[in-house]
Formats: sequence, structure tokens, C-alpha cells
Amino acid sequence: MNSLSFDIKTTIDFYRKLLEDYREYSLDESSSRLALNCAMTAWHLTDWTYNEYNSQLVSHFPTLSFFQQKIKLLCPSLQIMHDLANGTKHYHLTRHTPIIDDTKLHQGTFDNSFSRAFDITTLDIKLKDGTKVYFEDEIDAVIIFWRHYLQSTFNVVI
Repeated sequence: MNSLSFDIKTTIDFYRKLLEDYREYSLDESSSRLALNCAMTAWHLTDWTYNEYNSQLVSHFPTLSFFQQKIKLLCPSLQIMHDLANGTKHYHLTRHTPIIDDTKLHQGTFDNSFSRAFDITTLDIKLKDGTKVYFEDEIDAVIIFWRHYLQSTFNVVI
């Protein structure tokens, strides 16, 4: 149990923090600050999960780093969260090579009540392979992944 995060003590508490971060982000999907809060929480759930459920995970994942590598294979969007979280925390990334080439706030002509068929404001992510993805799609995938993973692996109620 974590003693340095006020009333957020467990992995499930931290997952609920992610859901709260996401609710705030959903009210303003053009906010880089709110998106980065989501990314940091989503990525750091790997650390919380590994440490809280270590006794159940250590036989398959002997280290946190190994667990993180494997979990990104289950949810590739977590790699994007990893890059965003560490790219925000550190000015330069030196420990791993990100798959993200660039990020930008695309200021659209229309508000987000329109579909992407219109020129709406988006948080764009350009991957090193040239693929363009949208933050909102990636964070949606991560939230779905974490809910399923935590429920199916540890039988927790969320």
C-alpha cells in the first residue's frame, strides 16, 4: 500500500484516479495538460499494479521493467502513454527510444461536437512510422485495457 499519495492507496484507487482524470479531459479534449495527466496516470498504473500484485506476477514477470515490456504488447497504446508520460517528465528521453515522433494541438475550425470528418480541434500524435493517431483514441483503448486486465487478472470489482 502506498503511504505517499493521501487517500489513493491501492491500484484500484489509482485506476479510479485515471477515470477522474479522463472525465476532466473529456470536458476539454483540446487540453494538453489534462491529456498529459491521463497519460501519466495510465502509464504509472503499470508500477502500481506490479508492486501491489507482485506475489501473483513475479513468477511470470521477475521485474517491473519486464512486466512493463510485456503489458505494452497486450496494449500497444500503453507505449504511447509511456512516451508521453516520460516525455513530459524529462526534457530529453535517454532511457528508451519513443515510438512517437511528434505531438501537436491541431486547432480546428469546428468544435468537438462535430466528428473528425470536419476540421475539429484534436491532440495529434505522429508515430515514427508516419502513422497519425489521436490521443482520445489511445487513452480510450488504455482505459478499456486496464479495466479488463484488472478485473480478469485479479478479480477486482471496479
